[in-house]
Amino acid sequence: MKKVIIYGIKNIVVRRNIANFLDDDCEIIGYSDGHYTYDFVDGKRFFPPEKLCEQEYDFIFLTPHSSAAQAEVRRFLSALDVPSDKIIRPVILEQNNQAKKYPDLIECIRRNYQGEPNLVFGLSYSREGVCVKELSAPFFNCSCPGLDLYYNFSVYKYMEKIMPAQKLGMTMLVIPYYYFDYDMSLSAAAYTEGHTFALRQLDDWHHYQRVSIALEYVENYRMLGKKVSEFYRVPLVEKTVNCRVFGEREGSYMLDPMWFKGYEETASENKEIFIRFYQKMEAGGGRPVVVVPPFYLNGYNRISKEAFQPKRERFYKILSELEQEIGPIAVYDYFDAFSDKREFFRDLTHLNVHGAEAFTRLINRDIILGRR
Repeated sequence: MKKVIIYGIKNIVVRRNIANFLDDDCEIIGYSDGHYTYDFVDGKRFFPPEKLCEQEYDFIFLTPHSSAAQAEVRRFLSALDVPSDKIIRPVILEQNNQAKKYPDLIECIRRNYQGEPNLVFGLSYSREGVCVKELSAPFFNCSCPGLDLYYNFSVYKYMEKIMPAQKLGMTMLVIPYYYFDYDMSLSAAAYTEGHTFALRQLDDWHHYQRVSIALEYVENYRMLGKKVSEFYRVPLVEKTVNCRVFGEREGSYMLDPMWFKGYEETASENKEIFIRFYQKMEAGGGRPVVVVPPFYLNGYNRISKEAFQPKRERFYKILSELEQEIGPIAVYDYFDAFSDKREFFRDLTHLNVHGAEAFTRLINRDIILGRR
């Protein structure tokens, strides 16, 4: 049972939201405030700020809205010897927090998986870009935006627990060239944009302790995530809208920084994960294949286009190294398949409905039916 204190008496909306969404395994043991001497709202137990260091609690939730007020309260409490890592904001309840827009992946799998023997893994490229209902064999899509190799493997291990006792079929891992350099748990954006919320039920946050902002988000997920997820009930969406949201500046877009760097420590760990993942799929009778999704290459500037090739070479070099341990890896590369098909993309890396349907047809032809 986690014990929490709410700091800030008069912010009614925030304190009510915390009380309403707080997990049943947590308890509000009292309130505190630097401007008041008692809880004039509900008459609950009140702790003067100078007495907080004498109390036993796990976290203090801040209710002030503005970042300036929050910073002031942090300084005030730190001066009273309140540990900084016990002071957190209810970030998941903030109006602009992105976590509320993301599904609980494990819950969605539990509700929707119907025993399909073939599985799709990956990130948003396969969540939005592969129309599983239009594939030539029964597939279930385990993808979710932002998932790295570690978490795809974690989802696979969860699938093993709920899959019927049957032979595993094909497993498609749809990944971009930068994937071996990517660790979701080390990305601050994965927390601020809500990607990590999808894995809330696994309660496995990998390297989150190395990211300064991550603790606050993880504890929010632990204490508030269950009821937030149940309240918003965000579904896993297969097809994205048929739109083109990027501008008209053809050939002027810059790649994300990930494409210009190599992260050797992450790549080394991911290679080990890939081997375990691949061998586990094969042991289950599966046929693993790697699929590289298409990008709208004509939209990028010269510097970005020059960055593609080194990343591609690094990707295939890593796969070649992995093959020495696990044998041949089937790779289907569609990176430049739609390089000039602007009408297929909602942005430079994500397919819209028409693009997803075209990509799915290629997968049917080349991978499932093997007619290429």
